[in-house]
Amino acid sequence: MQCRYHPDREAYIQCQKMGVGYCRECLENCEACTDPCTYCKYRPQCIIWELCKKSEKRYRLERQSKGEWENESENEKGQKEEEMAWGK
Repeated sequence: MQCRYHPDREAYIQCQKMGVGYCRECLENCEACTDPCTYCKYRPQCIIWELCKKSEKRYRLERQSKGEWENESENEKGQKEEEMAWGK
């Protein structure tokens, strides 16, 4: 199986929900979750989800899907991102 985003690379891991493969780079950059903002019955046992659990990219995608940042200034967004990164 080949990587979804890098067809020249062998897949390192496979999404259980979608059945697509991802290489190590995609996994390390937290680009491997096919649909991070919707329900997935495999999530409680998903290694991809666990490895990206604390990724700022994942938090940002979740907030955007909920429309939480629509009316905030860029400065406020940056402050919240920093707080999330430091666990405040």
